[in-house]
Amino acid sequence: MANTILLFSLCTVVLMVTASPNDCGGNRYAPACIEPQLVATTADIDDLPNHPEKLLIDVREPSELAATGKIPTSINIPLKTVRAELSLSSEAFEKKYGRKKPTTDDPIIFSCRSGVRAGQAALEADQLGYKKITSDLVGDEFETGIPYACRSVKTMSIATYEEVLDLPNHPEKLLIDVRNPDELAETGKIPTSINIPLPQLEQGLKLADDAFKATYGRDKPSTGTELIFHCKMGGRAQKATDLASSLGFSNARNYKGSWTEWAAKQGK
Repeated sequence: MANTILLFSLCTVVLMVTASPNDCGGNRYAPACIEPQLVATTADIDDLPNHPEKLLIDVREPSELAATGKIPTSINIPLKTVRAELSLSSEAFEKKYGRKKPTTDDPIIFSCRSGVRAGQAALEADQLGYKKITSDLVGDEFETGIPYACRSVKTMSIATYEEVLDLPNHPEKLLIDVRNPDELAETGKIPTSINIPLPQLEQGLKLADDAFKATYGRDKPSTGTELIFHCKMGGRAQKATDLASSLGFSNARNYKGSWTEWAAKQGK
């Protein structure tokens, strides 16, 4: 049986473009790589109390749950322990979590903050033989005590080729190439983009306004500026998006097509 991959959003349903396996670093459950038709809805999560056979696993750290609360019916298994915990015996799992251990044919839903860790957990479960896996793309932020009421709408959507092509008409948007300088020297760059290699991104986004402009020749983006990250294939751009979001940039997303798609469509 083919694995069933779904996404759900407590705030909004986001359709994603489909990427080839090579674009996903071997993880077809990565947020940017889930197929558009495999999207679960908030209604599915609301209905979980009526489906005890479905297990919702929050893979965030306990400190994150303490700060935000948790989705009802979920259990907490931090990402770094997912493989070990799903390998427990049925008796040990039920004793530890108070829930029956899922069989490889039972549905499992993974949830985190932004979707990246949920995708990694889904890959771990897939490798263990679980056949019905669901991954939360947009996250589980909700007001403690008010299940499913979104604190903020987080849109980890993917910028399209057409949007990137239109960027010269939108100077308020900032396209950041997170490849290394030697890669740009070899291939060139997308017009309007600035280059901040991924290892330097956190430091760059924390620069003072004047230092940022002096370094990159553009005004420093505010936390509300629409940031679009790209790289060669998409993996580093996804990491950059997640990093920017963790620093408070609420409109960070990535251009899934990246340089590879851009160059192909430009005939380069």
